[in-house]
Amino acid sequence: MLDIFYVLIAATSAGLLSLVVAIILIQSSTWAQYLIKFGTPFAAGVLLAASFRDLLPHGFERQGSDVLNGTLVAILIFFLIEKGFRNFHHHHEEDLASNRNPAQGWLFLFGDAFHNIVDGLALGSAFLISPGTGLIATIALISHDIPLEVGEFGMQLRSGFTRKQTIVRNLLSSSTVLIGAIAAFGFGSQVELPLGYLYGGIAGFFIYIALSDIVPTIHSSENKRYGLQTAFLIVGLIFGIVVASFAHQYIETNHDHVDNHNNKENLHSQDEGHDAHQEEDEGHDAHQEEDEGKIGEKIFEGNPTDLRSNSI
Repeated sequence: MLDIFYVLIAATSAGLLSLVVAIILIQSSTWAQYLIKFGTPFAAGVLLAASFRDLLPHGFERQGSDVLNGTLVAILIFFLIEKGFRNFHHHHEEDLASNRNPAQGWLFLFGDAFHNIVDGLALGSAFLISPGTGLIATIALISHDIPLEVGEFGMQLRSGFTRKQTIVRNLLSSSTVLIGAIAAFGFGSQVELPLGYLYGGIAGFFIYIALSDIVPTIHSSENKRYGLQTAFLIVGLIFGIVVASFAHQYIETNHDHVDNHNNKENLHSQDEGHDAHQEEDEGHDAHQEEDEGKIGEKIFEGNPTDLRSNSI
């Protein structure tokens, strides 16, 4: 019950926080461009750290080579999705500088909704593994979605949407994160999923986003060989590693402690029920012996001659 509460909090935070930041920063196109320019490489670092320092190592430890199979399948699936649906990812700084038509705005809105569903599925699946992994996935997705939302928010305004229309439509689009997360967690709680493919699938999703979409953008937009965007990618890596270490050291320990405490309470209640049942059985046996004694006494009182004849 507590885990689904974590999922609700994480999914709501991931959906709303990116939208709120987009609404605030879009007031200044300069700050929005800075966020897109430096926030996306930071997000790439967090995504790669979550994949290579958390999901894949823990997956290997628990499930072996199935993890790599899941990673390969996930990368192929997301490549095919993006190939057939080009607006699946789009968060470049030129979105805030070029004009588009209203049809383009709707395309990016639908693309954002679909992308949020996939984010929600990854988020809910991460919480199926553990609360610590869920926290890491939440931070990675928020880091990725904030600059993405800022770029798409500005683009939709320039496509002809009013500010109110953009806020309402993106709020509805953000709610699909919650839908995807609940669906994934609910389904995974009822059906035993192969954990190896779960670890690998989430890692493949993160790796694909970072290496196919964000890193090429850094190469094309950074003027210096090693500029600030590269530095922010490294900062994101360090941040992701620190968060992963914190999540598994503290959150998972507390979660395991709570589970062990609950298990002990259940065992204690079961033992008390067993003892009470045993005492009831003993009372029933004593009552039965007492009844048998009374029956013997009645037989003795009613047939004295039979006893005397047996003694002769």
